[in-house]
Amino acid sequence: LTQKDIEREKYYIAAPTFLAPGFNENVKEYKDFFKYRKMIVVNPKTGAAVVVVIGDAGPGQSTGKHLGGSPEVMHYLDLGKGPRKGAVLYYFIDDPGDTIPLGPLQ
Repeated sequence: LTQKDIEREKYYIAAPTFLAPGFNENVKEYKDFFKYRKMIVVNPKTGAAVVVVIGDAGPGQSTGKHLGGSPEVMHYLDLGKGPRKGAVLYYFIDDPGDTIPLGPLQ
């Protein structure tokens, strides 16, 4: 594994990308767009924020959850215990040069 692979495994989220309008008609294009797309995820209750990549699709609608992620991400956002539910804010990051590191924002 490269260092980049290790960081992606440590700081990833599962986002319900399959719910995006037009996903079913353009699966390959959407998959390519979302794969390893950088985002900032913020817990508005605590102000904790982390830079992540989209590494998986989910959780499913039937779970009632809108966020899944690595143990590190869930812990840092203070959503790593209990029902693992809570409000979060998502922000896309435009980083074509891949200069913004993954991990917690201070």
